[in-house]
Amino acid sequence: MWLRQFARTRLHRAPIPLRDLRLSVGFFAGCLILYVLGGARVMGGEIPVWQAVLPVAVLCGSTAFRSAAPGKAVLVGTVTVSVEAAASGGLGPVLIYTDLLYAAALYGAPRLCRTLQFGTVAATAVATAVFLFIGDRSEGVTTGLIVALLLISPVWTGVLIRTHKEQADAERQRAAQINRLAELDRKTVLQTERTRMARELHDLVANHLSAIAIHSSAVLSLQEGKGEDDPVLRALAVIRENSVQGLAEMRRMVVLLRSDRAVDDDWDRPQLSALPTLVEQARPAADAAALTLVTEFPEPFPEVSSVIEVTAYRIVQEALTNCLKHAAAGRVRIRCEAAAEELILWVDSPLARPDGRRQQRPGDPPTPSAGAGLTGMSERAALVGGVFDAGPDRSAPGRWRVRAVLPLDRNT
Repeated sequence: MWLRQFARTRLHRAPIPLRDLRLSVGFFAGCLILYVLGGARVMGGEIPVWQAVLPVAVLCGSTAFRSAAPGKAVLVGTVTVSVEAAASGGLGPVLIYTDLLYAAALYGAPRLCRTLQFGTVAATAVATAVFLFIGDRSEGVTTGLIVALLLISPVWTGVLIRTHKEQADAERQRAAQINRLAELDRKTVLQTERTRMARELHDLVANHLSAIAIHSSAVLSLQEGKGEDDPVLRALAVIRENSVQGLAEMRRMVVLLRSDRAVDDDWDRPQLSALPTLVEQARPAADAAALTLVTEFPEPFPEVSSVIEVTAYRIVQEALTNCLKHAAAGRVRIRCEAAAEELILWVDSPLARPDGRRQQRPGDPPTPSAGAGLTGMSERAALVGGVFDAGPDRSAPGRWRVRAVLPLDRNT
């Protein structure tokens, strides 16, 4: 703990990794143990304490900078070991110096790494030649092997590990670049698809909605002066209002699909409090289909996140649309209930005929259906962590029930 505190408070300005500081202290302690056990007597005879401790202290101090300043550390280590070897030849400083060589080859600049490779090979060759000249052949070969083990081995080990690290870094960068390119391609494909969808929505759906709004407005203008209680005029007014509203939403969707912004940036989010208005807009169509709409909404509506509001509104909207398209004549009940941790939605209606459609009146065109409404409602509920189910109501035979349970999130 005191080493960590010291490194953070006193050495926070110096680029000294804590692991190097620990290694320096460990080397110093190990050399003291070697001295006590007699490891410093390699050249024969006792040496003074200061003469054994001083080079060890210098080398250990250099070890603290083995990765922060490897060039300077190995230079100080080389000078210290050379002087110490000429004076006493202790084993501890030599072992510390091998670590400095390894660290310089691993962390140093490429130029320093190349210099160490050639320098250690040259030093080994010179030492071998000198001992071959002044001694016999066996002594020269043995000395060359020992010098190679102490100088060449740590340097080439550091070079090998450095090479593997550089290759791993290059592979990681390549993988990151490939991921960036893949993400760019994905965004390009997504934007292209969004543009195509916007074009199709504008050219097909929006034009049809515009035609509906124009024709309904024209019929209403021709029928001015008639009683406002005429059910046909009320139905036409609802058709015009819904078509104009749908056209406005379609145009906003087209603009958002052609841009690179998220839909939630400036999209008008429906709210739970708009559910009564949604039901009232559907009453003329329900009256024409012999359906009676009954609502059970809480007062006031609970405060939930915008995501839950959109999900709940769209589920009720789709379920009500399905009732108008498929339900048999009778009563349709739309209920919303807020529990402690969840919002529960019910829409139950008279069960349709076995073929999935309500009884059509003579002359009525069939109501098209893609069968995607239930799938869309189920997906919306699943996206917010809710539960959705739809099917015949077992507790009330002859009725179809849509039920969604959405989690409440009042803090969002």
